[in-house]
Amino acid sequence: MGEKTIIIKGDTGFQMLFNCATVGILVIDAVGSINLLNPCAESLFGYNNAELSGRPIELLIPENLRSNYFQSSKNYVSRHIDNPTDPGAEIYARKKNGEFFPVDISLSHYELDGEWLAFVFVNDITDQVKTRKFVTEREVWLRNMVDNLPVMVWVTDPERRCTYLNNTWLSFTGNKLEQELGDGWIDGIFPDDLDYCLSVFNTAYSKMSSFSMEYRLRHHDGEYRWINGTGRPTYSSDNVFTGYIGSCTDVHQHRSMTDVLEKLVTIRTNELSVALQNEKEMNDLKTRFVSMASHEFRTPLSIVLSSTLLIEQYAGKWGDEKVARHISKIKSSVSNLTDVLSDFLSLDKLGQNKVELEPAKFNLKELMNQIIEDAQPLRKKGQQIVFNYDGVESIVLDNKKLRYIIANLISNAIKYSEENTQILLQSEVRNGLCHFKVQDQGVGIPEDDHIFMFTEFFRAKNASNFQGTGLGLTIVKRYVDLIGGSIHFTSKLGEGTCFNVQLPYQEAL
Repeated sequence: MGEKTIIIKGDTGFQMLFNCATVGILVIDAVGSINLLNPCAESLFGYNNAELSGRPIELLIPENLRSNYFQSSKNYVSRHIDNPTDPGAEIYARKKNGEFFPVDISLSHYELDGEWLAFVFVNDITDQVKTRKFVTEREVWLRNMVDNLPVMVWVTDPERRCTYLNNTWLSFTGNKLEQELGDGWIDGIFPDDLDYCLSVFNTAYSKMSSFSMEYRLRHHDGEYRWINGTGRPTYSSDNVFTGYIGSCTDVHQHRSMTDVLEKLVTIRTNELSVALQNEKEMNDLKTRFVSMASHEFRTPLSIVLSSTLLIEQYAGKWGDEKVARHISKIKSSVSNLTDVLSDFLSLDKLGQNKVELEPAKFNLKELMNQIIEDAQPLRKKGQQIVFNYDGVESIVLDNKKLRYIIANLISNAIKYSEENTQILLQSEVRNGLCHFKVQDQGVGIPEDDHIFMFTEFFRAKNASNFQGTGLGLTIVKRYVDLIGGSIHFTSKLGEGTCFNVQLPYQEAL
């Protein structure tokens, strides 16, 4: 055999491949003796050619594993066996220092002068084994994790067959895994939900899109419970569709509570609708009453005022000062009551959206002077109204509503100020905006009351000794809003109040 080995060595092509191979190569004869090994094999096992030449191949196999891995070494070559181990078996080799390491082995047979030799190719697969072990451990860890998730998890293949269900699913249904795999899981769906469920499932599959749905699934106690199911397509590393993975969550309690809440909301909505309808009817009734009462009161008030004017004329002839004084009180009371009724009617129309803007061309400065002139009789002893005007005079705006706004603010300033105080009316008109400022030195408004000052019938805490209905500022605010302007105020208790109004206008042509 020595001569044959020499012949093999003498083959230049073989020698080059043999020496440069990156796998370990051993040449063994028919009785399993090692004849030759390449440099890679020497490096793997830690032996040189001289140490292994003529030695049995079993020397490189752990003693306790030889019977498990290899058939009789005498049969390797004679039977032309390419793989001397059982399929799937782990193979370990032994180095000279006694260290074991995993290997992959294959054989190739070669006849030389009528005698068969075998080339044993040995690969060190330590890294592959470590990787395989890591992957296996991770798979076990992941499966344990998925099996113990609080949600039900399922997996299907490209043919829509269920291939995996976790323990949470099996615990929910009470079935064994083999009962649920394939199409078995469908048997647990509530009959009334089956068509819907399959339609969503099959539609998503045909489009390879994600889906979410709610349906009822039979619990292990026989009750059908609502669950929320979601699924998404999965793909391999080379983007090949592999099926779906999804989860299901028991939402029965939530769904039941939602149904109860929806019923309660429906009941409450109906109750509110009835209450709103009743309130609307009451408001309509109040509106009709206010309108009727205002009109009915206006007629006798007009008669009273007319009669008072006649009495005043007669009393003037007689020169009775006491009669004149009482007549003045009657006229003042009638005027105040007429203003209250007018406010009621205005507020009623505003509430019904029956008030429309009536823009007209007028001289704003003249209107301000008229308002000041009309307010003169209201002034207390020593009160002065200071008027400053700057800007355009001829404008287009709803002068009736503007008159009410400014007149109300002036009358309030007079009413809530003491004698010998000053009231400032300042107007600045330019660039399409009117800026009005009405400032007094009156009692001021408590800070807590500021946010309520434009509320219907609201009166500040310190206004109880002053005549009023709490409607004037409400109407002012609504007129300002209707015109498209803004109003705000600042006030300090005991020092006075300043109202600022800004209104848009059109220049008169």
